[in-house]
Amino acid sequence: MGKAGELQLLVNQEAWATTGCFQTTNLGSLSMESGLRAAAAQLENRQKRFGLQLLGLPHRDQARKIVGAPTGIGPRLTNALAYTRRAEDKVLLEDPETLDGELIQEEEAKAKAEAEKHRPGLTTSTDGSRLDGGATGYAVGWKRGLTWKDIKTHLGDNQEAYDAECGAMARALEKAASRNLTPERVTIFSDAQAAIRRMASAEPGPGQQYALQARKHIAVWRRQGQVSPLRSSGVLPTKESRATRRPTSGRRSRRNSLTPAGWNG
Repeated sequence: MGKAGELQLLVNQEAWATTGCFQTTNLGSLSMESGLRAAAAQLENRQKRFGLQLLGLPHRDQARKIVGAPTGIGPRLTNALAYTRRAEDKVLLEDPETLDGELIQEEEAKAKAEAEKHRPGLTTSTDGSRLDGGATGYAVGWKRGLTWKDIKTHLGDNQEAYDAECGAMARALEKAASRNLTPERVTIFSDAQAAIRRMASAEPGPGQQYALQARKHIAVWRRQGQVSPLRSSGVLPTKESRATRRPTSGRRSRRNSLTPAGWNG
């Protein structure tokens, strides 16, 4: 019996003690009733957390090289994380730039009504997902006349749905900045509130690379705008919320409360 088996015996004893079930109770039912996770899953999560902590160390730290090493614990951590020697770098900014704007949270019905309204400029919808097998990707869609256009991107097998949602919004902004005719307004609809909060902050952490990309695309979009002050606004409805961003001309608004799930520029 390995370590997982020994730990599972302790988990079973805890489940029996907390639920008061008989010793003959089916272990699957016992696990569901007690709410305790299987020992194998607990060990796997600990291994993943340890590997992620190592990858979060500075590049010059020798301990970081354990993940991906050909011997010892390296192969186990590599397999547990599906590590492909590509990890998101952390960037420490002296003066992190915020996404200036106003975010309005609304109920599902009102948010849906906002999404169905006709508005000038470019209006896009984004979505990211992760399959059970680990494949992750996102899509950005917008309407051109009576037809829909879309961009679909596969991110690989070592990303999360959160990364896909952030990447989708950054890609939507890139699409707006690269258009031949600069849209006077860009609206992004999304249902990922956590991703919206991430795009609002450029602080180090998961998804920072997409937040920095978003700021870069916004800067390009503004430079390509008209000489006169450019007024930009956006609506981001979700199942529970709608976010609106209205940058001001000449100075930045400090009304930043990114609690909904979407971004707009």
